[in-house]
Amino acid sequence: MISVEEALARILTEITPLNVRQVPLPEASGLVLSQDIVAQEDIPPFANSAMDGFALLSRDSQPQHGQPPRLRITGEVAAGYVADHAVEKGTTMRIMTGAPVPPGADSIIQVELTRTEGPDSPWVEILATVPVGNNIRPAGEDMRSGQTVLRQGDEIGPWEIGILATLGWPTIPVIRSPHVAILGTGDEVIDVAEPLRPGKIRNSNSYLLEAAVQRAGAIPHRLGVAHDTVESLREKFTEAVQYDLIITSGGVSVGDFDLVKNIMAEQGQINFWRINMRPGKPVAFGHISGIPLLGLPGNPVSAAVTFELFGRPVIRKMLGHTRLIRQQVDVIVEDGVSDRAMRRHYVRAYVEWRDGRFVAHTTGNQGSHIMTSLLNVNALVIVPEGGVQVHAGDTAKAIMLDWPEV
Repeated sequence: MISVEEALARILTEITPLNVRQVPLPEASGLVLSQDIVAQEDIPPFANSAMDGFALLSRDSQPQHGQPPRLRITGEVAAGYVADHAVEKGTTMRIMTGAPVPPGADSIIQVELTRTEGPDSPWVEILATVPVGNNIRPAGEDMRSGQTVLRQGDEIGPWEIGILATLGWPTIPVIRSPHVAILGTGDEVIDVAEPLRPGKIRNSNSYLLEAAVQRAGAIPHRLGVAHDTVESLREKFTEAVQYDLIITSGGVSVGDFDLVKNIMAEQGQINFWRINMRPGKPVAFGHISGIPLLGLPGNPVSAAVTFELFGRPVIRKMLGHTRLIRQQVDVIVEDGVSDRAMRRHYVRAYVEWRDGRFVAHTTGNQGSHIMTSLLNVNALVIVPEGGVQVHAGDTAKAIMLDWPEV
């Protein structure tokens, strides 16, 4: 058996980002930039007012003989328009938020610090002294022409969408989303709509993995269930190799009917098929007809945990992400972990911040078939290999499932 770290390294070495495509800006959310984004102009493109008020010369705001100065109003500048004349000594112009600063003006005083005799008054009293540059947003204050604003590998979210729109990118170069084939295996597996019969179980894994693949940013394709025959698996894999990645559940252990490894050896290659971990020892990775295949265990919790540890990083790398691995923190395991395992144990837990530290509560029975142990989980507490025991109150590392990758 190989370690988790070696398994992940072997897998990611074989994975490369997919090809680039142009997508309309509204469709780019959640995708990854395939190139740096460089500003081609200053943002804002012109000096503008941060307030509704008056554009003036700063020196004209100084009191005169102890009295507020009175300035003659010569015009108005609204957002989206430019002044048709300059501000000169002793004059001012009304200005709206976002409007270009008129020539000659070096300051904006907000309307609250002025007094007029009415909206049509040609004069305004200046009730405060304002410095040069007051309430003026200079050109290029946010972004400078030639500045690299976003980087290749950045995930596009709402804020990035806003920046791309500001910079005038109607279509965005991104790494396309991978299409992932999801295949269940086993004669015992039936569809969720079928009534249970003796010896049968419903195909929960394929639906669980479909949702997990979609959440990771890929496009899932459920291919149903392959029976425990070489012929059935060959037929399903003929369909599966049309996609970018194949994820199976079941069929990779040591039983006579665990045939996925046999097909991998027949039609491609196996890189490895056992990892020193719990749950999820029987994980296989290799290729069929050049398409990467990740074979996950059949037990539902094992499939869920191994997808988080291996499947999600694979999809993220295909998408062009540079941050692939979930963050880890130190947690106090309030209830401890009673099981002692020679393999590294990933214990489902809920972690909360309390009294200045992270506290983990495990989710009860940690059997790989106990699907309810996944409910309310936001972390996997790591119990190191070698039979280490975690007592109540001990500190351990935990992988945070609801934090961004690093």
